Amino acid sequence: MPTEITRLVDDLVAQMRSRSGPGYHQAMRRLGEAARAGGPESATAVIEALAPWLRGLQGDYAKTAVLAGACVEWGGSPMALVDVLPQRASEAMMLNAALPEFWAGATRWRPLPEPVSASTDRLVKTLGKLARQGADEGFLTRMAMSWFDMEDWLKALITLLARGPFRTAVAAPVKAELREHAAAVADRSQRAAWVGQLAAVLDDEPLLVLDPRTRRGYALTMGGIGDNFQLHTLLADRLIGDPEQGLVAGERPARTWVEAATAGDPGLGAGDPAIRRFRLFDGHGAYVYPEGIPADVEPLDGTRVLVLHPPNGSFGMGVGRVFEHMTPTLELDRVLEPAQTQVWFDRVAPAVENDLMAG
Repeated sequence: MPTEITRLVDDLVAQMRSRSGPGYHQAMRRLGEAARAGGPESATAVIEALAPWLRGLQGDYAKTAVLAGACVEWGGSPMALVDVLPQRASEAMMLNAALPEFWAGATRWRPLPEPVSASTDRLVKTLGKLARQGADEGFLTRMAMSWFDMEDWLKALITLLARGPFRTAVAAPVKAELREHAAAVADRSQRAAWVGQLAAVLDDEPLLVLDPRTRRGYALTMGGIGDNFQLHTLLADRLIGDPEQGLVAGERPARTWVEAATAGDPGLGAGDPAIRRFRLFDGHGAYVYPEGIPADVEPLDGTRVLVLHPPNGSFGMGVGRVFEHMTPTLELDRVLEPAQTQVWFDRVAPAVENDLMAG
């Protein structure tokens, strides 16, 4: 690790231990400047140096995690954070979800203070009343801090979960906890909703698509797809083509739509919305909502199956992808042999088209 990075991290830790707010912010600024100026190698060194400290931080000092996330944006490897940041963000959401009930018990339902640093002392002192009644003081303090620092943990984690190797390295039980705790606070935190969605992203996931009009089947592999409308666009790009080559007949999506769904500017606007080329149903006959996510597609015999139906009208979306920095993949692996395709057609249930929203 570069000597300069070590010195700057040591200074940052010293400022946190001395509880010097101005000193902490100055040390953060200097460390960030060094990480950015030194390129990916320095950014990675900063991440690796900060990772051991993150688990014990709270309150204003959670912004250290935001700096670690910025270092990832500057080219640093996020892998040193795999066993720290998801767990810390999950804990912050869990505590944040529990806080209103504890606060109500301590204040007889007075409104919670705004989640800004100036309210920290008031919240901590009020919850301290419960400590005098036997509740664990350390737990109550961490809960109070979650009211102010949760968004910092989530901001950093969103950056990391957009990276495929990082998502793959996070253990499945940790992702399940992230989804559970994110759902509990998503009504008051858009970032929590995004974390829950990112923790459900499928990677290296087999996908089987059936076209009833031609009785053809397609085996694909998907990853890094944020929602089902993005999946609609990418499926149209991969599958629509020359029927003589085994592809699906139809009008191909505009190039601008595909770019917005992959690596270009995700914004399309009202003048050029991406129009879906199919309605999708799963192997159980249920409608696949464009607003949902690929993980919502219930597997059939262990495989996620989509059945193509013609679109009803022009259903469009002005955003090509939800997560700008997450790179999607959707590979057409092969066109299924007719006999194999028929086996799958024999398994799928008829589409249930009684949903008024399935237009």
